[in-house]
Amino acid sequence: MKPDKIYLSLSLLIILTTVSWITSCTHNADLTGLPEVCFERDVLWIYSNSCAISGCHDGKGEAGPALNNYTNIIKTVVPGDPGASSSYQAITSTWGENKMPPDRPISIDNRTMIRVWIEQGALNTVCRTAKAADDGLLSEKRNSQFN
Repeated sequence: MKPDKIYLSLSLLIILTTVSWITSCTHNADLTGLPEVCFERDVLWIYSNSCAISGCHDGKGEAGPALNNYTNIIKTVVPGDPGASSSYQAITSTWGENKMPPDRPISIDNRTMIRVWIEQGALNTVCRTAKAADDGLLSEKRNSQFN
């Protein structure tokens, strides 16, 4: 076999292997057992502190959609599909002009919170705060002790 054919065969094999490896890589998250991510308590503050800051996506500048409320944020999200959600793609991008925020990445914990919220359906939920929930549990325990 000629060296040109060997290189061509090896190149083709590498390309096919790479393509099959990339297309076979899927991640289907198992969300059973995870608590519901609350938009108002868990997600909105991430967008507000990372995206809707002065000069960026606060609705006053030229930087695209305002990401300071559910109505605007949901326009950048495909419920159930983080990979198709433009705001999630931007916060997980590692380079280029779509990387957001451009000067400092959002922490992995906050990106994960947004991802789980999207996978759970990106609902506009209002939840009690952790302290209020704890207080409610304590009140229920106190009341049950006296009944």
